[in-house]
Amino acid sequence: QGYKVSRFPSPAAKALAAMAARHVFLIIADLLSIFLFSGILFGWAPLNDMLIKEGFYSELCGDEALPCEKQKNALNSAFTLAATMVSLVALPGGIFVDKCGPLVGSVVAGFLNITALAGFILCKAIGSAQFDVFLVSFLIMAVGGSLTMFCGYSLPFLFPSRCTLLIELTSCLFDASCIVFTFFKIAYDNGAAFQTLFGVYVGVCVVNFVLLAVAWALNRTELWESKQQLGSAESDVTTEPGLQSKPLGQQVRSLPFLVILVFSAMQMARANLYLGVVDSVDKQYADNIGASEETVNQMTIIVVIIISQGWVAVPLIELSIHRLGVFGTLNTTVLIGLLYNVCQLIPNLPMQYVGAALFSVFRAFLYSIITAYNAEMFGPKTLGRIMGIVMCFSALVNLAQIPLVQMSHGNYTPLNIGSSLITLPLPLLVLAVQGGRGLC
Repeated sequence: QGYKVSRFPSPAAKALAAMAARHVFLIIADLLSIFLFSGILFGWAPLNDMLIKEGFYSELCGDEALPCEKQKNALNSAFTLAATMVSLVALPGGIFVDKCGPLVGSVVAGFLNITALAGFILCKAIGSAQFDVFLVSFLIMAVGGSLTMFCGYSLPFLFPSRCTLLIELTSCLFDASCIVFTFFKIAYDNGAAFQTLFGVYVGVCVVNFVLLAVAWALNRTELWESKQQLGSAESDVTTEPGLQSKPLGQQVRSLPFLVILVFSAMQMARANLYLGVVDSVDKQYADNIGASEETVNQMTIIVVIIISQGWVAVPLIELSIHRLGVFGTLNTTVLIGLLYNVCQLIPNLPMQYVGAALFSVFRAFLYSIITAYNAEMFGPKTLGRIMGIVMCFSALVNLAQIPLVQMSHGNYTPLNIGSSLITLPLPLLVLAVQGGRGLC
């Protein structure tokens, strides 16, 4: 008499199925939060257009026709400060997530994002004449977005065999999140009320972060176990002997850290410069050929949509890291950055679409390779703090753009050329790390 095959799964099979379900739940909730809330403020052009139409800072204009220069400057200053804040809070944010974990970090990030979005609604209702509700809300959004991204960096280490891919997805979805306000603008132009759009988004934010907190709670044991292991199953670089096991103080005194610090500061500043001036540059080129206002508005939307499509570059990033390694991918990022700058210097509207496409690839490569490099070089235990120091330093460098942009008086060509030239020595720094790595 033969053995009967049980129709019921074994306890071990049930446990594996439950673990797989928890992992899928976490991946979806985490990546969704990255896309919806981590870098939405970088979709500045469509948001700026809505804010002007809604009269934000219009009280600064007095008797002048709207929109006036003071109103535009106030809004642009708010964006510059918020964009800087994303990186400036990276160090305390990284320390916080390293110490408290992504579960607590996600709860705090959710609270900050909800507060910021509610602040937009409040600002529309009471204005900013007595107290700058908009600026405070925008800065809170920057902090919440940055913390959301740092919580997302904990996800890849749960899946060592897919670590690099998840890092790339996290970086690219952060990049793609700038498209959110483009959807807002399309709905707004079709009659949706400003307060309604942000009210609905507050609800989406509550649901997403509640689910994310539950997902992290369900996976906290696996996360703790993953952080006890150094390195990654996908490691394709030979790190400095014992560098991943070194304390943070020794890691930040190493040549590999110095190189990524300089690389990130230069390239992040260039990326923020492009985002800050692309709309003005495109409008200048459009005015030079007498393009209509409708053409300019369409171009603003199309360029933002193109910029947000960095996720398309994920297969290229994956191929580059596996074929060229992290060092070759650093140099590839420099090359792509030079190409988009060349396109922006050509006074031709179709070429600006090409430039925007190259920039979207560049930004996807940039954030992916910075994170992948730090993960492989320094390991998961200090990744949050390492990324925090890198981004904080980049934020301080980024502040130098404020006087430089003001001195440009609307002519950004010299600034774009200069920002390209300073990146030329970067491949030599990368070569120095490849050639010999030692503690400073």
